[in-house]
Amino acid sequence: MRILPLLLFPFIELWLMIEVGDEVGALAVIFWLVAMIVIGVNLLRYLGAASMLKAAQGARTGELPGVAIAEGLFKAIGAILLIIPGFISDALALICFIPWFRRLLIKRWVAKMTVRAAGFASQQSPFGRDPFNQGFGAGNVYDHDGSAHTDADSQRGGVLIEQEKSQSRDSSSPSDANKP
Repeated sequence: MRILPLLLFPFIELWLMIEVGDEVGALAVIFWLVAMIVIGVNLLRYLGAASMLKAAQGARTGELPGVAIAEGLFKAIGAILLIIPGFISDALALICFIPWFRRLLIKRWVAKMTVRAAGFASQQSPFGRDPFNQGFGAGNVYDHDGSAHTDADSQRGGVLIEQEKSQSRDSSSPSDANKP
């Protein structure tokens, strides 16, 4: 059902152009469409360079370029909507160029992407293993000083590590540390 409005969009645009053309004249509609195409192409050309420069300047100052890139993306979508002939697409393009509305759209888009990313991170692999957990942390970790001797532990199937104690630890005892 989501594809139905996209399929109807060109027919609605054409119907609206015919209705407006009946009221104001066909020449005015053609002039409007050509003007919007020229403005859209020039905006797309200008905004591409401007958004990349703004993102680069933000990166130099230590800001994350994500917001600048997202704003540039929405402006580019607005320019593309201006290039598409029709009055509805021009109205949607105008919405993309209004700063407070663009920020609202970006905020909602980022929130939606965050929820999707969190949902993706909590999913397990269809193969039964979590692809991001490679088994690290499954076991015990022991800290030791000195050299270690390893022997295969036949009962548990693991590796037994024996530690040689150094002289400094053998000579001192906890009761000696409390004496002055």
